[in-house]
Amino acid sequence: MEAAVIEVLRQAVSQDPNVLKSAEETLKQWETQQGFYIALYNVLSNHSLAIEVRWMAVVYLKIGVERYWRKNAPNAIEDNEKEFLRQHLLRNFDEPMSPLAIQLAVLIAKIARFDCPREWGTLVPTLLEVIRQENSLAQRQAVLTLHHVVKALASRRLADGQRLKKN
Repeated sequence: MEAAVIEVLRQAVSQDPNVLKSAEETLKQWETQQGFYIALYNVLSNHSLAIEVRWMAVVYLKIGVERYWRKNAPNAIEDNEKEFLRQHLLRNFDEPMSPLAIQLAVLIAKIARFDCPREWGTLVPTLLEVIRQENSLAQRQAVLTLHHVVKALASRRLADGQRLKKN
């Protein structure tokens, strides 16, 4: 599936409206297929691919998390795929492209909003461990990610508190 995903993501950045429309339709169909989000992660992690293709991969990962991460969502992402993403996203702190690094941090924060601390209790300790390392690129990415995670968790707590006030 990964080679097909790469090809369709290349088409999704095309300037030709017909090619673009066809690619978007294909990606929409794949959103609910098991393995699609792992393939997107693999594309995102492949530094030899064009940044535009990797950018589209992270965009579709974020869309998928928003639409299908909840257990009660129609066509929810399978638990094994979620676990794969939780484990592997934290291995991408060597991302040299700043725009992608920011989107990775936002993606991790979106997942944290749903899964932290119950399903992803290791997130914050892992981020703190990376921050203590000598690799300045990884440190910077971990701090950025921690910033977005704290914002996401704070907004969730705020929303929970507002719901309680209404009841």
